[in-house]
Amino acid sequence: MNKHFIPVHILATLLGLVLMYPSTGMAQNNTRSPYSMYGLGELRSQLNPVNTGMGGAGFGLSSKTFINTLNPASYQGIDSLSFVFDTGIEGKYTTFKSQGKSASLQDANFSYLALGWRINSFIAAGFGLNPFSSAGYEINTTAEVEGTQSEYPLNIIGSGDISRAYGAISIAPIPNLSIGIKTSFLFGSLKQTQYHNLSVIGSTSVYNETTDYFHNFYFEFGAQYALKIQKYSVTIGAIYNPGQALVTKRDQTSYNSSGVVFDSSSDSQKDFKIPEEIGVGFVVDNNKNLLYALDAGMQKWSDYSYDLSGVKLKNNPYIRTGLQFTPSTNFLASFFSKVNYRLGFNYSKSYLDLRGIQLEEVAGSFGLGLPIRNGKSKIDVSFEAGTKGTTSKRLIQENFVRLRVGFSMHDLWFQQRKFN
Repeated sequence: MNKHFIPVHILATLLGLVLMYPSTGMAQNNTRSPYSMYGLGELRSQLNPVNTGMGGAGFGLSSKTFINTLNPASYQGIDSLSFVFDTGIEGKYTTFKSQGKSASLQDANFSYLALGWRINSFIAAGFGLNPFSSAGYEINTTAEVEGTQSEYPLNIIGSGDISRAYGAISIAPIPNLSIGIKTSFLFGSLKQTQYHNLSVIGSTSVYNETTDYFHNFYFEFGAQYALKIQKYSVTIGAIYNPGQALVTKRDQTSYNSSGVVFDSSSDSQKDFKIPEEIGVGFVVDNNKNLLYALDAGMQKWSDYSYDLSGVKLKNNPYIRTGLQFTPSTNFLASFFSKVNYRLGFNYSKSYLDLRGIQLEEVAGSFGLGLPIRNGKSKIDVSFEAGTKGTTSKRLIQENFVRLRVGFSMHDLWFQQRKFN
């Protein structure tokens, strides 16, 4: 019997979640941001509560106690006798401000699913699912009847998600060095419906629906190198994601309030590309109770254009940093002494430049790693508060609080139980 087979109950659980994931994702509002109406929507990070609690840093973190999807090289940290199963949910409360007015919304969603295991002494692998981008907005405004001074209500609603299903493999060609590759398949659709309420001017109301479908493979590469500096363990990490064009199709339909379709079209497009990304980071561990991480990187969106007046795409640099403190690593210590306490901070610029302003996001975070079962399995919780955007030039500022909860389950692959 091949000792590397995945247990049947794990396969059954994964299959059920995989089958549910697309339909679940389509039924959710994974974002409520008005900025998600542009481009590919609101880009979703691959962060789990461990990364988030440390400000989003992770290029140099190994996958010892959780699966670090930010760098495929991290899978080398998985113990040779165990597999790791991670899943999580998140909730977000956001207040929107613009022109002296405000509104608030909340949402909660499935966040990610990941599995990792070691194949042999120098190869580790994993696969998983997580969101890539989301659209969810509703804008109520007015429009003019062409050639007249008359106005009518215009309601614009957007929804949809692009998801990521991936497989990753990591190898250790020489001691202390690991390299990895992640192959993802991106798939999903973004839909916008414009409701022209022409009944106020004595005409038949019109709906215009535009649905963009996206899919293609996407590759991510990573490396980590570990070294000792006096009493400290230092890991340097790097990631590189080459640009990739998405295969797209656009369906457009126009119909009146009676449901009569009077115009429809479908065509293939190649307008949108995911730009290349480069990032570096490092982790310093004192091998007792303190760990520090710092990441910096950028996606090169400025190489592409977006065909909409007043909207430009720009490079989006980011910096993420965080600290983890664990009072004791003694298995017999009290519960709160074994908890991981995390603090973090991150700053980034959006890839959107609206009305000459490149949007910015600043956030601080706090997290806990709560040990369960054998001490390796954990419930990870992170709290993040921040702000995005601005009220200048009639733009919208978002102030948000985000809660992420993750479950990282470790179990032994091959322990043979003996009974007397």
